[in-house]
Amino acid sequence: MKICMLSFHCCPFSRIGGDGVGGMNVYLKELSAALANDPDVSVDVFTRVQRPRIRGVRNLGSNLRVIHLKGGPEHLYDRKRLYDHLPEFAFNLEQFMLRAKENYDLVYSHYWLSGVAGEWLKYRFRLPLVHTYHTLAFLKHRALGSFEHGERVETERRLTLNAGMIISTSAEEKESLICETGTSPRKVRVIYPGINKNLFYPVRDTNVLSELGCGEGDRILLYVGRIEPVKGLMSVIEAAAILKGRDADFGQELKLIVIGGGEKNRDFEKNREVIRIKQAIKSKNLEKNIIFIGSKKQDQLKKFYSAADAVIVPSLYESFGLVVLEALACGTPVLVSQIGKMKTIVKEGMNGFCFQPNRPESIATTVEYFYRHKHQLWSVERIRRDIVEKFSWEKTGEETFCAFQEFLKDRKEPTTIYRPGERPQPA
Repeated sequence: MKICMLSFHCCPFSRIGGDGVGGMNVYLKELSAALANDPDVSVDVFTRVQRPRIRGVRNLGSNLRVIHLKGGPEHLYDRKRLYDHLPEFAFNLEQFMLRAKENYDLVYSHYWLSGVAGEWLKYRFRLPLVHTYHTLAFLKHRALGSFEHGERVETERRLTLNAGMIISTSAEEKESLICETGTSPRKVRVIYPGINKNLFYPVRDTNVLSELGCGEGDRILLYVGRIEPVKGLMSVIEAAAILKGRDADFGQELKLIVIGGGEKNRDFEKNREVIRIKQAIKSKNLEKNIIFIGSKKQDQLKKFYSAADAVIVPSLYESFGLVVLEALACGTPVLVSQIGKMKTIVKEGMNGFCFQPNRPESIATTVEYFYRHKHQLWSVERIRRDIVEKFSWEKTGEETFCAFQEFLKDRKEPTTIYRPGERPQPA
């Protein structure tokens, strides 16, 4: 089976935690590798050029390639403005396939932008299309009250019709999609992401906290992820202020380590949410409580996960929440918003606790409760064992491959195609 995987707006091998770089990158990197481990499967991941020195074909194994094509400015670029550059990417993708005479069995697109290119390939080459949303615009709108792009809602609705199969990362997302769009439940397949247990495991590094200026008596919470409004980091800052007001000693001992946002010296000054949060920290006199260290490579994260008392995931909306799996695989308990799949992964009083999203009072109370009862939680070993027994990328890859096989066996030929020479254009 030969798979054409589309990831237009982000390369799976970019550093995690920058603008638009997060769980989806991990998902694509791990899933493509898991699929390509099967000798009967080959995967080509198509993405746009984001750095001039990284272009063309990169072989990552005998059955796995990442192919960088021109599609907009050749540098990191706001994904909200990339829609207008989709025709260029789609054209270069078509030309690559024609020149290389590649014969793919299916197209697997990720995120709504790639879905547009996937629709083009479906009709241009009569290829079956599978799509994963990763996030849904109408759910983000409910959380934030605003839309990031005028074309996104309609495009996501159209993809429910044009995609032959939709792979959802949680049962909660599937239910929401069906209720909102009327999509047939038979079209949507739930396949959970996995965890790389060889990358995430408990480690002891006594230097980590001292390097960050933390003492032995400090209460260490860790945030890992992009810094944008939907991730809810501001609500944790407000909760820290509440905790400091309730108990000065507790507030003084509390330290929140923030990993994400890209390079501190390069990306922070361009990130509006970082600027807004830092202004709030200053106004609340929390400079000594909040420690920003920028983004870190994936293989560095386990030492931070392991050093923290707990990892906090305050998202207002989350399609799945891979950070939760990573933290638990390191044996670290989690404090999470009571939303989506996260609320079922967390077992109250065993591997963590839940709080109400965007409710600083709820977060503050949960943090206090955690520190009073953390000795009652499962051991590090049991927290890890429980999660790695249920989630793995090998399992995700096997289920995805089986879903592809069933889809290709049952699919029907498309009844229409684009006219020769026609190009996809922004609506």
